[in-house]
Amino acid sequence: MIFAPSLERLASVGTKDFTEQQAIRKEWSEIFSKDFGHFDTFYDLIVNAGETLLRIESSSQHPYAFSRHSAGVFLYTASDAGYLLTIGSKSSIEERLARHSETILSLIAQMTAAAKHRQDLAVSVDALMSLYFYHVSYGDVGKRLYADVALIIPEVVMAFPAHSFPFALSLLSKGPDAAERISRITIFHVVERGDVAHDLCQQVAEGVIDLRRDIKWLRELGPEIMGPVARAVRDNRPDICDAFVSTFVLEPLPCNPQSREEHVERLKSDLSMLRARLRSFERWLKAPTPVTAQDTSLVLDISDKKEELERVKNDFDAWKDEQWDFALRQIATRPDNRATLQAIQTGLSPLLSSKLERLLSDAAKVTPDKD
Repeated sequence: MIFAPSLERLASVGTKDFTEQQAIRKEWSEIFSKDFGHFDTFYDLIVNAGETLLRIESSSQHPYAFSRHSAGVFLYTASDAGYLLTIGSKSSIEERLARHSETILSLIAQMTAAAKHRQDLAVSVDALMSLYFYHVSYGDVGKRLYADVALIIPEVVMAFPAHSFPFALSLLSKGPDAAERISRITIFHVVERGDVAHDLCQQVAEGVIDLRRDIKWLRELGPEIMGPVARAVRDNRPDICDAFVSTFVLEPLPCNPQSREEHVERLKSDLSMLRARLRSFERWLKAPTPVTAQDTSLVLDISDKKEELERVKNDFDAWKDEQWDFALRQIATRPDNRATLQAIQTGLSPLLSSKLERLLSDAAKVTPDKD
């Protein structure tokens, strides 16, 4: 089998060995560039790996004998687009996903059902779901695939609460009833689990406010998503009202600094992470000269964070006032932000958040044409 050498290498690779995984994806890319027919075997391997993890005895003849470890690493490595570099490969592999989708969704459902005793399956479930992100285009076939996977995402996410599922919101956006499903997931984490700071909650919070203006669909659904969540907080967890407003209003705007020391530490941590990402990008780019802002926005992000850090160190009170004024402009000049905050305010009523009330009151006094 043409994939045997790479599969043997994966058998001794860890899920965090990104260098080796990328090398194997490059090898797969070369295989697929010569013949898209190899996608058939590739999807047989995906099903094989999923069944191995579930300890399913299949009646079909599998092309490779996975161990549980190698099956998991293979799915993790396959949940990517790094091997789809040849023109036409995306539409070709989408055909194979469509052909196997019923089986893939069944594997996800079985892993979800086993989650109570097998939380270790979260990474593999995420990998199988990610196929619908990486292997799908935007035609009629893609729309059907998106709709099918969107139906099961809430149950998957709630079955593995500690996992982040980075593509869940994107996949939900392409399926039906996105606002209702995202509300349900958010209520699960915020109200049922009390985990206001969960990664998915952070994604929702930043998306419905969306200061970068790059997630239009989520911003537009803000009131529909956050109204039910606010009502659920009011009815079931009034004790977390302040934490809820802090996470979904004050932090994404952002106008909720803690002490100077805490914010300095947060900015230093952000800078460290951005610099690590830039070093990784430089290694990938193999740039003979320093990477510039034309190469990546990380350069600008680092510059902005350094400037903000100096302002916080030198005059914290003035910086806090600037942040508050900035938040007021985001509310006063952007109807979608204002509508989301008003939906939260209405949903929480008669509970009151003094900062939310003040934000909306102060924003109402801002004259947009002065900004």
